[in-house]
Amino acid sequence: MNILSKQSTPTLIAGGVVSTIVLYHLIDYYGSKYHLKQRFFNNFWGYLGPLVDKKLSRFKKELFSEAYGRVLDVGSGVGPTFKYLNNDNIQQGSDNKRSPITQVVSIEPNPFMQQELIESANKASHKFDIKILPKTIEQAYNDGDLENGTFDTIICNLVLCSIPDQDKVLIDIQNLLKPGGKFLFIEHVCSDKFLNRWFEHLINPLWSLIGDGCELDRITDEKIKHMTGWEKVSISQIKIKQPFKHIYGIAIKESSSSSSVTK
Repeated sequence: MNILSKQSTPTLIAGGVVSTIVLYHLIDYYGSKYHLKQRFFNNFWGYLGPLVDKKLSRFKKELFSEAYGRVLDVGSGVGPTFKYLNNDNIQQGSDNKRSPITQVVSIEPNPFMQQELIESANKASHKFDIKILPKTIEQAYNDGDLENGTFDTIICNLVLCSIPDQDKVLIDIQNLLKPGGKFLFIEHVCSDKFLNRWFEHLINPLWSLIGDGCELDRITDEKIKHMTGWEKVSISQIKIKQPFKHIYGIAIKESSSSSSVTK
Protein backbone atom coordinates (compact mmCIF):
# COMPACT_ATOMS: atom_id res chain seq x y z
CA MET A 1 0.00 0.00 0.00
CA ASN A 2 2.81 2.39 0.89
CA ILE A 3 4.74 1.39 -2.25
CA LEU A 4 1.68 2.13 -4.40
CA SER A 5 1.24 5.49 -2.71
CA LYS A 6 4.87 6.41 -3.27
CA GLN A 7 4.68 5.39 -6.92
CA SER A 8 1.45 7.27 -7.53
CA THR A 9 2.54 10.52 -5.89
CA PRO A 10 4.70 11.74 -8.84
CA THR A 11 1.86 10.81 -11.20
CA LEU A 12 -0.63 12.80 -9.16
CA ILE A 13 1.70 15.79 -9.01
CA ALA A 14 2.34 15.65 -12.76
CA GLY A 15 -1.39 15.32 -13.42
CA GLY A 16 -2.10 18.30 -11.16
CA VAL A 17 0.49 20.44 -12.94
CA VAL A 18 -0.85 19.52 -16.39
CA SER A 19 -4.44 20.14 -15.28
CA THR A 20 -3.48 23.53 -13.85
CA ILE A 21 -1.73 24.56 -17.07
CA VAL A 22 -4.66 23.42 -19.22
CA LEU A 23 -7.16 25.20 -16.94
CA TYR A 24 -5.07 28.39 -17.03
CA HIS A 25 -5.02 28.46 -20.84
CA LEU A 26 -8.75 27.68 -21.07
CA ILE A 27 -9.57 30.55 -18.71
CA ASP A 28 -7.20 32.83 -20.59
CA TYR A 29 -8.68 31.91 -24.00
CA TYR A 30 -12.36 32.05 -23.13
CA GLY A 31 -11.85 34.99 -20.81
CA SER A 32 -10.46 36.98 -23.73
CA LYS A 33 -12.93 35.66 -26.31
CA TYR A 34 -16.03 36.54 -24.29
CA HIS A 35 -14.60 39.66 -22.58
CA LEU A 36 -14.82 37.95 -19.19
CA LYS A 37 -11.40 39.27 -18.16
CA GLN A 38 -12.33 42.81 -19.15
CA ARG A 39 -15.61 42.59 -17.24
CA PHE A 40 -13.89 41.24 -14.14
CA PHE A 41 -11.10 43.81 -14.32
CA ASN A 42 -13.62 46.63 -14.60
CA ASN A 43 -15.19 45.51 -11.30
CA PHE A 44 -11.84 44.73 -9.67
CA TRP A 45 -10.25 48.04 -10.68
CA GLY A 46 -13.44 49.89 -9.84
CA TYR A 47 -12.63 49.14 -6.21
CA LEU A 48 -8.81 49.16 -6.28
CA GLY A 49 -8.28 51.97 -8.81
CA PRO A 50 -9.49 54.90 -6.67
CA LEU A 51 -7.34 53.68 -3.75
CA VAL A 52 -4.22 53.53 -5.95
CA ASP A 53 -5.04 56.89 -7.53
CA LYS A 54 -5.36 58.53 -4.12
CA LYS A 55 -2.06 57.06 -2.96
CA LEU A 56 -0.23 58.28 -6.07
CA SER A 57 -2.12 61.57 -6.45
CA ARG A 58 0.68 63.96 -5.45
CA PHE A 59 3.08 62.30 -7.89
CA LYS A 60 0.49 62.37 -10.68
CA LYS A 61 -0.28 66.02 -10.00
CA GLU A 62 3.40 66.91 -10.30
CA LEU A 63 3.98 64.75 -13.39
CA PHE A 64 0.87 65.59 -15.38
CA SER A 65 1.31 69.33 -14.80
CA GLU A 66 3.96 68.97 -17.54
CA ALA A 67 1.30 68.13 -20.16
CA TYR A 68 0.66 70.67 -22.89
CA GLY A 69 -0.69 71.07 -26.41
CA ARG A 70 -2.29 68.02 -28.01
CA VAL A 71 -2.30 65.14 -25.54
CA LEU A 72 -2.66 61.38 -26.04
CA ASP A 73 -3.83 59.48 -22.94
CA VAL A 74 -3.06 55.79 -23.49
CA GLY A 75 -5.33 53.35 -21.64
CA SER A 76 -7.53 55.96 -20.00
CA GLY A 77 -9.60 53.47 -18.00
CA VAL A 78 -12.47 55.46 -16.50
CA GLY A 79 -10.65 58.78 -16.93
CA PRO A 80 -8.74 59.41 -13.68
CA THR A 81 -6.04 61.36 -15.52
CA PHE A 82 -8.38 64.11 -16.72
CA LYS A 83 -8.62 65.78 -13.33
CA TYR A 84 -4.84 66.27 -13.22
CA LEU A 85 -4.74 68.05 -16.58
CA ASN A 86 -5.19 71.77 -16.09
CA ASN A 87 -4.12 74.72 -18.21
CA ASP A 88 -3.52 76.77 -15.06
CA ASN A 89 -0.32 74.77 -14.67
CA ILE A 90 1.00 76.20 -17.92
CA GLN A 91 1.12 79.66 -16.41
CA GLN A 92 2.82 78.43 -13.25
CA GLY A 93 5.38 76.12 -14.87
CA SER A 94 9.01 76.94 -15.45
CA ASP A 95 8.71 76.33 -19.21
CA ASN A 96 6.99 79.44 -20.57
CA LYS A 97 7.12 78.12 -24.13
CA ARG A 98 4.52 75.45 -23.44
CA SER A 99 1.16 75.96 -25.07
CA PRO A 100 -2.16 75.26 -23.30
CA ILE A 101 -3.76 71.83 -23.62
CA THR A 102 -5.96 72.01 -26.70
CA GLN A 103 -7.17 68.43 -27.06
CA VAL A 104 -6.94 65.10 -25.24
CA VAL A 105 -7.25 61.95 -27.34
CA SER A 106 -8.30 59.20 -24.94
CA ILE A 107 -7.68 55.54 -25.82
CA GLU A 108 -9.48 52.79 -23.89
CA PRO A 109 -10.36 49.34 -25.31
CA ASN A 110 -12.31 47.96 -22.32
CA PRO A 111 -16.02 48.19 -23.31
CA PHE A 112 -17.14 48.00 -19.67
CA MET A 113 -15.26 51.19 -18.79
CA GLN A 114 -16.67 53.29 -21.61
CA GLN A 115 -19.70 54.75 -19.86
CA GLU A 116 -17.77 55.99 -16.84
CA LEU A 117 -15.01 57.24 -19.14
CA ILE A 118 -17.55 59.29 -21.11
CA GLU A 119 -18.89 60.75 -17.85
CA SER A 120 -15.37 61.74 -16.77
CA ALA A 121 -14.75 63.30 -20.18
CA ASN A 122 -17.95 65.33 -19.93
CA LYS A 123 -16.89 66.69 -16.53
CA ALA A 124 -13.56 67.84 -17.98
CA SER A 125 -14.92 69.09 -21.32
CA HIS A 126 -14.97 72.71 -20.12
CA LYS A 127 -11.15 72.63 -19.90
CA PHE A 128 -10.31 71.14 -23.31
CA ASP A 129 -11.71 69.02 -26.11
CA ILE A 130 -11.69 65.26 -25.43
CA LYS A 131 -11.91 62.61 -28.14
CA ILE A 132 -12.42 58.98 -27.06
CA LEU A 133 -11.19 56.06 -29.17
CA PRO A 134 -12.64 52.73 -27.90
CA LYS A 135 -9.72 50.59 -29.05
CA THR A 136 -6.13 49.69 -28.19
CA ILE A 137 -3.27 51.98 -29.15
CA GLU A 138 -2.08 49.33 -31.60
CA GLN A 139 -5.49 49.27 -33.30
CA ALA A 140 -5.73 53.07 -33.36
CA TYR A 141 -2.23 53.34 -34.81
CA ASN A 142 -2.85 50.69 -37.48
CA ASP A 143 -6.29 52.14 -38.35
CA GLY A 144 -4.77 55.55 -39.03
CA ASP A 145 -6.54 57.28 -36.13
CA LEU A 146 -3.14 58.40 -34.86
CA GLU A 147 -0.52 60.09 -37.03
CA ASN A 148 3.18 60.29 -36.36
CA GLY A 149 4.53 63.59 -35.07
CA THR A 150 1.14 65.03 -34.08
CA PHE A 151 1.21 64.95 -30.24
CA ASP A 152 2.94 67.33 -27.86
CA THR A 153 2.38 65.06 -24.86
CA ILE A 154 1.70 61.35 -24.43
CA ILE A 155 0.62 59.95 -21.07
CA CYS A 156 0.79 56.38 -19.77
CA ASN A 157 -0.88 56.09 -16.38
CA LEU A 158 -0.47 52.50 -15.10
CA VAL A 159 -1.01 50.95 -18.52
CA LEU A 160 2.32 49.77 -19.97
CA CYS A 161 2.15 46.78 -17.61
CA SER A 162 -0.69 45.27 -19.64
CA ILE A 163 0.15 46.13 -23.26
CA PRO A 164 1.08 42.83 -25.01
CA ASP A 165 3.82 44.13 -27.32
CA GLN A 166 5.35 46.75 -25.08
CA ASP A 167 8.48 47.23 -27.18
CA LYS A 168 6.50 48.09 -30.32
CA VAL A 169 4.15 50.43 -28.48
CA LEU A 170 7.06 52.33 -26.91
CA ILE A 171 8.44 52.89 -30.41
CA ASP A 172 4.98 53.96 -31.62
CA ILE A 173 4.70 56.40 -28.72
CA GLN A 174 8.02 57.99 -29.60
CA ASN A 175 7.02 58.22 -33.27
CA LEU A 176 3.67 59.83 -32.41
CA LEU A 177 5.37 62.63 -30.47
CA LYS A 178 6.38 65.86 -32.13
CA PRO A 179 10.09 66.74 -31.95
CA GLY A 180 10.68 67.94 -28.39
CA GLY A 181 7.41 66.34 -27.24
CA LYS A 182 7.04 64.83 -23.77
CA PHE A 183 6.28 61.28 -22.75
CA LEU A 184 4.89 61.25 -19.18
CA PHE A 185 4.59 57.89 -17.47
CA ILE A 186 3.82 56.42 -14.07
CA GLU A 187 4.03 52.63 -13.83
CA HIS A 188 4.67 49.70 -11.53
CA VAL A 189 7.77 47.67 -12.45
CA CYS A 190 9.68 44.61 -11.33
CA SER A 191 11.21 44.92 -7.87
CA ASP A 192 14.96 45.35 -7.30
CA LYS A 193 14.80 43.06 -4.26
CA PHE A 194 15.39 39.36 -4.93
CA LEU A 195 12.58 37.93 -2.77
CA ASN A 196 10.04 40.47 -4.00
CA ARG A 197 11.08 39.84 -7.59
CA TRP A 198 10.81 36.05 -7.10
CA PHE A 199 7.33 36.46 -5.62
CA GLU A 200 6.24 38.68 -8.54
CA HIS A 201 7.44 36.05 -11.04
CA LEU A 202 5.61 33.37 -9.06
CA ILE A 203 2.18 35.04 -8.95
CA ASN A 204 2.44 36.79 -12.32
CA PRO A 205 0.41 34.19 -14.32
CA LEU A 206 -2.54 34.41 -11.90
CA TRP A 207 -2.25 38.18 -11.59
CA SER A 208 -2.27 38.52 -15.36
CA LEU A 209 -5.56 36.62 -15.52
CA ILE A 210 -7.38 38.76 -12.97
CA GLY A 211 -5.63 41.96 -14.12
CA ASP A 212 -6.61 41.68 -17.80
CA GLY A 213 -3.03 41.14 -18.97
CA CYS A 214 -1.26 43.18 -16.28
CA GLU A 215 2.24 41.81 -15.61
CA LEU A 216 4.16 42.41 -12.39
CA ASP A 217 7.66 41.61 -13.60
CA ARG A 218 8.21 44.08 -16.43
CA ILE A 219 11.28 46.32 -16.58
CA THR A 220 9.50 49.22 -18.26
CA ASP A 221 11.77 51.83 -16.71
CA GLU A 222 14.89 50.15 -18.11
CA LYS A 223 13.37 49.84 -21.58
CA ILE A 224 12.42 53.52 -21.73
CA LYS A 225 15.82 54.55 -20.38
CA HIS A 226 17.71 52.55 -23.02
CA MET A 227 15.67 53.64 -26.04
CA THR A 228 17.43 55.79 -28.59
CA GLY A 229 15.70 58.94 -29.79
CA TRP A 230 15.26 60.65 -26.43
CA GLU A 231 16.93 63.96 -25.74
CA LYS A 232 16.50 63.47 -22.01
CA VAL A 233 15.04 60.81 -19.71
CA SER A 234 14.32 61.39 -16.04
CA ILE A 235 12.94 58.52 -13.92
CA SER A 236 12.33 58.48 -10.16
CA GLN A 237 11.12 55.76 -7.81
CA ILE A 238 8.00 56.47 -5.79
CA LYS A 239 9.07 55.76 -2.23
CA ILE A 240 5.86 55.22 -0.35
CA LYS A 241 4.55 52.13 1.40
CA GLN A 242 2.99 49.89 -1.24
CA PRO A 243 3.23 46.24 -2.35
CA PHE A 244 4.91 46.87 -5.72
CA LYS A 245 7.67 49.15 -6.96
CA HIS A 246 6.33 52.24 -8.78
CA ILE A 247 8.26 54.73 -10.87
CA TYR A 248 7.38 57.96 -12.66
CA GLY A 249 9.23 59.99 -15.21
CA ILE A 250 9.53 62.17 -18.29
CA ALA A 251 11.18 61.35 -21.60
CA ILE A 252 11.67 64.20 -24.08
CA LYS A 253 11.94 63.36 -27.75
CA GLU A 254 14.92 64.65 -29.70
CA SER A 255 14.31 67.32 -32.31
CA SER A 256 15.41 64.74 -34.89
CA SER A 257 15.32 61.06 -33.88
CA SER A 258 15.05 57.53 -35.17
CA SER A 259 13.22 55.32 -32.68
CA SER A 260 14.37 51.94 -31.39
CA VAL A 261 14.11 50.01 -28.16
CA THR A 262 16.54 47.69 -26.49
CA LYS A 263 14.91 44.31 -25.87
